[in-house]
Amino acid sequence: MSFLPKIKRCPFCSSLHVIKTNGAIYKNTFQSLNKWSLKKIFNCRKCNIELGLFSNNSEFNEKEIQKLIWMELLNCEDRYHTQLKELNGEKDKYRTTSKRFFETNNTIRQIQNKIRSDQIKVKIKVRMRTRLRGILAGDAY
Repeated sequence: MSFLPKIKRCPFCSSLHVIKTNGAIYKNTFQSLNKWSLKKIFNCRKCNIELGLFSNNSEFNEKEIQKLIWMELLNCEDRYHTQLKELNGEKDKYRTTSKRFFETNNTIRQIQNKIRSDQIKVKIKVRMRTRLRGILAGDAY
């Protein structure tokens, strides 16, 4: 375990963060990242979005992999995770050129489009919130 701080960039505004982890691990409730451990949850200083520092230390890699993920976007993906997993298994079962394969593939595409539209709505909401905060503070964009 390393007690040195980690330097990561915000995925939204690209501001730098010095992250200190004290060895505590939070409960990871996300199904899409179930093999990852949640090290820290914090808000960005500049854009005030909620970020999570996830780490994955599998037995195949000697090095610990860490990702800084925007929690609201992860919630959009996680909502449809079980449904997509079932449909991908069904799609693999019907690998031939049957009608069922194309229907399943179309359903997967529709769910992925819903996820993308939800993520775009979240991004627009945060962008509007940060611009409004900038206007109220007197900053010009």
